[in-house]
Amino acid sequence: MNLMSIYIGGTLTILMALAHTRFYKMFKWHKDFARITELNSSIFYSIHVALYLLFFALGLITLFYAEELSHSTGLAEGVNVFLAFFWLWRFIWQVIYFRKDGKMVISLPGIAFLIAFFLLFLSYFIPLINQ
Repeated sequence: MNLMSIYIGGTLTILMALAHTRFYKMFKWHKDFARITELNSSIFYSIHVALYLLFFALGLITLFYAEELSHSTGLAEGVNVFLAFFWLWRFIWQVIYFRKDGKMVISLPGIAFLIAFFLLFLSYFIPLINQ
């Protein structure tokens, strides 16, 4: 179960990276970036590119080192703790921060991301509690 959980986490992390590569077009960022300074536009875009490159790297590391991560000892335990609680924070952040007029914005992509964030949390948390 632990190994399968880690493989699911790695796969979902890579899928999250792929989804982020579509944000520029999906959310029409070119319109928003046109309204701010070129420097700020470059900074925001660079941060976003760095984020999805990090997700690709973490997903690949997870898949390549799935066996070690599934045992959740030593450094693998630290990686699992970090990733589990990062994705739990991201899940909570989605619920709290993405609101309009005090209500959660309900959309198909938003719900898909919520589910993905929670599954990512579980996939890295299961090896921690199932040692």
